[in-house]
Amino acid sequence: MLFLKKNKFLAAVFWILSLAVMVMIFMFSSATGEESEAVSQNLLSKIIEFIGNYVSHNFLRKLAHFCEFAALGFCVTGAVHFTFGKRKFYVPLIPCILYAVSDEVHQHFVPERACRVFDMFVDTCGIMTGIGIFLLLILIISKSIKKKEP
Repeated sequence: MLFLKKNKFLAAVFWILSLAVMVMIFMFSSATGEESEAVSQNLLSKIIEFIGNYVSHNFLRKLAHFCEFAALGFCVTGAVHFTFGKRKFYVPLIPCILYAVSDEVHQHFVPERACRVFDMFVDTCGIMTGIGIFLLLILIISKSIKKKEP
């Protein structure tokens, strides 16, 4: 059960993953509007090939925002949990939301991109989902371990 609290190895892994996700988000946000549009249109055409025309371009872009920030919320929660032994949702929430805001401000300075409050909302929903998934997994694992203990 000790590995579910402070664990230097898992803390390092989650901090590295957090940084990797932040770099990925920054790189996606650094693409010009035209480059970003081309990537999402290419992905959308593959999705349409596979499942049919059930997903709009705008939905796909918002889903990408949601997923990348869900990954960030999950990784930062893991980093905080294994570094400090905290299971408080608001500890990783605050820096992740600040990163989401900075990401949108960054996009304001990229050609053909914009700073959108709605995207910050979608990002925040993703962050909270990632945090929730991590905390739920820890809860399930700890209850499973307690059942096995004599």
